[in-house]
Amino acid sequence: MSHLPSTPVKVPPSAATYTPATQDADLRSQINTVLLREGQATKIQERFLHSLDAHSSNWPSAIQSYALALLRSGEVSTFPALIRRVLEDVRRDSAAATAALAPSNNPPSTTANNTQTSSSSSSSSTNANESNPTKDGANGAAAVNGTSKTAGGINGTTAGPDGTPNLAIPTAVVEAVLKVVRESLEAVCDVEPDGSAGG
Repeated sequence: MSHLPSTPVKVPPSAATYTPATQDADLRSQINTVLLREGQATKIQERFLHSLDAHSSNWPSAIQSYALALLRSGEVSTFPALIRRVLEDVRRDSAAATAALAPSNNPPSTTANNTQTSSSSSSSSTNANESNPTKDGANGAAAVNGTSKTAGGINGTTAGPDGTPNLAIPTAVVEAVLKVVRESLEAVCDVEPDGSAGG
Protein backbone atom coordinates (compact mmCIF):
# COMPACT_ATOMS: atom_id res chain seq x y z
CA MET A 1 0.00 0.00 0.00
CA SER A 2 2.58 2.54 -1.04
CA HIS A 3 0.01 4.56 -3.01
CA LEU A 4 -1.15 7.91 -1.71
CA PRO A 5 -4.60 7.91 -0.16
CA SER A 6 -7.31 9.62 -2.17
CA THR A 7 -7.54 12.35 0.46
CA PRO A 8 -4.32 12.71 2.44
CA VAL A 9 -4.55 14.43 5.80
CA LYS A 10 -3.36 18.03 5.60
CA VAL A 11 -0.90 18.62 8.44
CA PRO A 12 0.10 22.19 9.31
CA PRO A 13 3.82 22.89 9.80
CA SER A 14 3.08 23.89 13.40
CA ALA A 15 2.31 20.22 14.18
CA ALA A 16 6.06 19.63 14.47
CA THR A 17 6.04 21.64 17.70
CA TYR A 18 3.00 19.96 19.27
CA THR A 19 3.38 18.39 22.69
CA PRO A 20 0.98 15.91 24.29
CA ALA A 21 -0.65 18.90 26.01
CA THR A 22 -1.04 20.98 22.83
CA GLN A 23 -1.71 18.38 20.15
CA ASP A 24 -4.79 18.77 18.00
CA ALA A 25 -7.25 15.98 18.88
CA ASP A 26 -9.15 16.42 15.60
CA LEU A 27 -5.96 16.13 13.54
CA ARG A 28 -4.92 13.02 15.49
CA SER A 29 -8.34 11.50 14.89
CA GLN A 30 -8.14 12.23 11.15
CA ILE A 31 -4.68 10.65 10.91
CA ASN A 32 -5.79 7.57 12.88
CA THR A 33 -8.83 7.16 10.63
CA VAL A 34 -6.74 7.28 7.46
CA LEU A 35 -4.10 4.95 8.93
CA LEU A 36 -6.83 2.42 9.69
CA ARG A 37 -8.62 2.84 6.36
CA GLU A 38 -5.41 2.49 4.31
CA GLY A 39 -4.21 -0.57 6.25
CA GLN A 40 -1.20 1.26 7.67
CA ALA A 41 -2.20 0.57 11.30
CA THR A 42 -2.20 -3.17 10.59
CA LYS A 43 1.20 -2.84 8.91
CA ILE A 44 2.60 -1.06 11.98
CA GLN A 45 1.18 -3.68 14.35
CA GLU A 46 2.51 -6.58 12.28
CA ARG A 47 6.00 -5.04 12.06
CA PHE A 48 5.99 -4.39 15.80
CA LEU A 49 5.03 -7.99 16.61
CA HIS A 50 7.54 -9.36 14.12
CA SER A 51 10.33 -7.18 15.54
CA LEU A 52 9.51 -8.26 19.09
CA ASP A 53 9.42 -11.94 18.16
CA ALA A 54 12.63 -11.72 16.13
CA HIS A 55 14.66 -9.83 18.74
CA SER A 56 17.11 -11.90 20.77
CA SER A 57 15.69 -10.67 24.09
CA ASN A 58 12.56 -12.81 23.59
CA TRP A 59 10.52 -9.98 25.12
CA PRO A 60 7.05 -11.54 24.64
CA SER A 61 8.10 -14.68 26.53
CA ALA A 62 9.70 -12.59 29.27
CA ILE A 63 6.46 -10.63 29.71
CA GLN A 64 4.42 -13.85 29.80
CA SER A 65 6.74 -15.41 32.38
CA TYR A 66 6.72 -12.26 34.47
CA ALA A 67 2.91 -12.14 34.42
CA LEU A 68 2.68 -15.79 35.43
CA ALA A 69 5.16 -15.19 38.25
CA LEU A 70 3.04 -12.29 39.55
CA LEU A 71 -0.07 -14.48 39.51
CA ARG A 72 1.63 -17.47 41.14
CA SER A 73 3.14 -15.35 43.90
CA GLY A 74 -0.24 -13.85 44.74
CA GLU A 75 1.01 -10.30 44.20
CA VAL A 76 -1.90 -9.84 41.78
CA SER A 77 -5.07 -11.87 41.66
CA THR A 78 -7.20 -10.36 38.91
CA PHE A 79 -6.62 -9.82 35.22
CA PRO A 80 -7.14 -6.02 35.34
CA ALA A 81 -4.64 -5.76 38.21
CA LEU A 82 -2.18 -7.94 36.28
CA ILE A 83 -2.42 -5.81 33.13
CA ARG A 84 -2.09 -2.60 35.14
CA ARG A 85 0.96 -3.93 37.02
CA VAL A 86 2.76 -5.25 33.93
CA LEU A 87 2.15 -2.01 32.02
CA GLU A 88 3.41 0.05 34.97
CA ASP A 89 6.56 -2.08 35.19
CA VAL A 90 7.16 -1.91 31.42
CA ARG A 91 6.79 1.89 31.52
CA ARG A 92 9.10 2.17 34.53
CA ASP A 93 11.81 0.02 32.96
CA SER A 94 11.46 1.78 29.59
CA ALA A 95 11.79 5.19 31.27
CA ALA A 96 14.84 3.97 33.20
CA ALA A 97 16.42 2.63 30.00
CA THR A 98 15.78 5.94 28.23
CA ALA A 99 17.24 7.88 31.15
CA ALA A 100 20.30 5.65 31.19
CA LEU A 101 20.92 6.27 27.48
CA ALA A 102 20.26 10.03 27.57
CA PRO A 103 23.52 11.15 29.24
CA SER A 104 25.68 9.26 26.75
CA ASN A 105 24.00 11.10 23.86
CA ASN A 106 25.00 14.54 25.17
CA PRO A 107 28.18 16.28 23.99
CA PRO A 108 31.21 15.98 26.33
CA SER A 109 30.93 19.67 27.29
CA THR A 110 27.85 18.91 29.39
CA THR A 111 29.57 16.54 31.82
CA ALA A 112 28.30 18.44 34.86
CA ASN A 113 24.74 18.22 33.58
CA ASN A 114 25.19 14.49 32.91
CA THR A 115 26.21 13.92 36.51
CA GLN A 116 23.13 15.74 37.76
CA THR A 117 20.90 13.83 35.32
CA SER A 118 22.38 10.50 36.38
CA SER A 119 21.90 11.34 40.03
CA SER A 120 18.29 12.35 39.51
CA SER A 121 17.66 9.27 37.38
CA SER A 122 19.09 7.04 40.09
CA SER A 123 16.96 8.63 42.77
CA SER A 124 13.83 8.51 40.62
CA SER A 125 14.32 4.84 39.79
CA THR A 126 14.92 4.14 43.47
CA ASN A 127 11.70 5.98 44.29
CA ALA A 128 9.84 4.05 41.60
CA ASN A 129 10.91 0.78 43.19
CA GLU A 130 10.01 2.04 46.64
CA SER A 131 6.51 2.97 45.48
CA ASN A 132 5.91 -0.70 44.74
CA PRO A 133 7.37 -2.53 47.73
CA THR A 134 5.71 -5.85 46.85
CA LYS A 135 7.48 -6.11 43.49
CA ASP A 136 9.92 -8.68 44.84
CA GLY A 137 7.51 -10.53 47.08
CA ALA A 138 6.69 -10.09 50.72
CA ASN A 139 10.24 -9.95 52.01
CA GLY A 140 12.14 -9.27 48.78
CA ALA A 141 14.55 -12.09 49.53
CA ALA A 142 13.65 -14.62 46.86
CA ALA A 143 12.03 -14.58 43.48
CA VAL A 144 8.82 -16.38 42.68
CA ASN A 145 8.76 -20.20 42.75
CA GLY A 146 12.06 -20.41 44.60
CA THR A 147 14.20 -19.30 41.68
CA SER A 148 17.23 -17.23 42.43
CA LYS A 149 16.85 -13.57 41.57
CA THR A 150 20.54 -13.39 40.77
CA ALA A 151 20.33 -16.09 38.12
CA GLY A 152 19.59 -13.65 35.32
CA GLY A 153 15.92 -12.85 35.85
CA ILE A 154 12.98 -14.71 34.41
CA ASN A 155 13.85 -17.01 31.49
CA GLY A 156 17.39 -15.65 31.44
CA THR A 157 16.29 -12.14 30.49
CA THR A 158 18.43 -9.22 31.54
CA ALA A 159 17.86 -8.55 35.18
CA GLY A 160 17.68 -5.14 36.79
CA PRO A 161 19.76 -4.08 39.79
CA ASP A 162 17.30 -5.74 42.18
CA GLY A 163 17.33 -9.02 40.19
CA THR A 164 13.94 -8.53 38.56
CA PRO A 165 13.64 -8.87 34.78
CA ASN A 166 14.12 -5.77 32.66
CA LEU A 167 10.77 -5.30 30.93
CA ALA A 168 11.78 -2.37 28.72
CA ILE A 169 10.97 -2.85 25.05
CA PRO A 170 14.32 -3.34 23.27
CA THR A 171 15.66 -0.14 21.68
CA ALA A 172 16.24 -1.87 18.32
CA VAL A 173 12.56 -2.86 18.23
CA VAL A 174 11.44 0.69 19.02
CA GLU A 175 13.68 2.11 16.30
CA ALA A 176 12.44 -0.40 13.71
CA VAL A 177 8.81 0.37 14.50
CA LEU A 178 9.39 4.13 14.51
CA LYS A 179 10.77 3.80 10.98
CA VAL A 180 7.59 2.02 9.85
CA VAL A 181 5.40 4.58 11.62
CA ARG A 182 7.26 7.41 9.89
CA GLU A 183 6.84 5.72 6.49
CA SER A 184 3.12 5.16 7.17
CA LEU A 185 2.59 8.76 8.23
CA GLU A 186 4.40 10.02 5.13
CA ALA A 187 2.10 7.82 3.03
CA VAL A 188 -1.12 9.27 4.45
CA CYS A 189 -0.20 12.84 5.42
CA ASP A 190 0.54 15.93 3.37
CA VAL A 191 2.54 18.46 5.39
CA GLU A 192 1.56 21.92 4.29
CA PRO A 193 4.41 24.30 3.46
CA ASP A 194 5.31 26.86 6.11
CA GLY A 195 3.80 30.17 4.96
CA SER A 196 6.08 32.22 7.20
CA ALA A 197 9.23 31.25 5.26
CA GLY A 198 8.34 33.32 2.22
CA GLY A 199 7.09 36.42 3.99
